[in-house]
Amino acid sequence: MTADIMEKAEALAAAIAQSTELDNLKITEKAMIANEQAQQLIAKFQEEQQRLYDLQAQGQELSEQDRNAINDMEQKVENNSLISAYLQAQGNFTQMLDSVNAILASAIASGDESGCSSCGSGCSDAGCGCEGC
Repeated sequence: MTADIMEKAEALAAAIAQSTELDNLKITEKAMIANEQAQQLIAKFQEEQQRLYDLQAQGQELSEQDRNAINDMEQKVENNSLISAYLQAQGNFTQMLDSVNAILASAIASGDESGCSSCGSGCSDAGCGCEGC
């Protein structure tokens, strides 16, 4: 049985590796990394995050100016089309992995290999529409 599980796991891994979601993630990441403006925005945003984290770690309250500065940086990051496309692709990929994980967790919890203890079909985050999901 273990060999069968490993074979299915390898097939799942191959399917994920060939997924549109992963392709889009790689393409958008490559474009974002190649863009100097996007890289500068990310670096500035990370510096600001670190500065505010350090202030909080020292027990200091963030000022209104600090909050506005991080909000402005977040807005600039979100308005960059390359970063935004990457974040969207990352979210889509994560959502796909979460759905796969939910199916696995459901099958393990129910002891049913099909993914749904009630109807035998695979369920997504929205359920499968049967009574048990």
